[in-house]
Amino acid sequence: MIITLTTDFGESEYVGAMKGVILSIAPEARVVDITHRIRSFDVRHAAYVVKSVCPYFPRGSIHVVVVDPGVGTARRGVAIETKDYYYIGPDNGIFTFVSDIKRVVELKLEAKSKTFHGRDVFAPVAARLAKGEDIGSFGEEIADIVRLPIQEASLRGEVIEGEVLCIDVFGNVITNIPQSMLAKANINYGDRICVKLEDRKLEMFFLESYGFARKGELLALVGSEGYLEIAVNQGSASGRLGLKGGEKVKICAVC
Repeated sequence: MIITLTTDFGESEYVGAMKGVILSIAPEARVVDITHRIRSFDVRHAAYVVKSVCPYFPRGSIHVVVVDPGVGTARRGVAIETKDYYYIGPDNGIFTFVSDIKRVVELKLEAKSKTFHGRDVFAPVAARLAKGEDIGSFGEEIADIVRLPIQEASLRGEVIEGEVLCIDVFGNVITNIPQSMLAKANINYGDRICVKLEDRKLEMFFLESYGFARKGELLALVGSEGYLEIAVNQGSASGRLGLKGGEKVKICAVC
């Protein structure tokens, strides 16, 4: 059984503690690190990674996600059973894009520490699921989960309105604008486009990949998951523009 780990713990001992708990309960489990470089406390970044990476794993995989700025507070911990996977972690929006949900359970395990539910709650639940325990044994079933208030991108005339989903580890600004909407707005590779971010208006080329821009040049492109990104070739667009996620964005070929 595969158990994946996604956290904002970085290269720390906390990852090792979670793995130790999992392997003590389910030594036959295969533990796979998706990433421990989620931006600290960045729930949006975690939600995007869950959306873009977890579906590539085999059916039945158990995905543990710990980006938990509200650890120790009244926020719930949950285990989610979907058609293909299990997801375990804090109910704070990190599972916003999870679909095909069959059951959600609010976890009732008692934690040894108020500050490390990854070790004390989420890792044991994952290991026990891998051993074949039913999700219903961990708590009471609930009707819903917390989802981030992300508004769908829309097209008005030839102007696309969307928002910044998150910032990835390279500083690329990932929006919720799908590639299909760009064609409808008459935006094609090689075009110089206008990008309005909150109150800032920028112009840049819409290119096929990072390397088609000069080093240090701002550009727009479609990323690997099919969404419009704003990037700097060999640099950080978020660092240059001061973006964190959630900002409103408008795109058009000619503004």
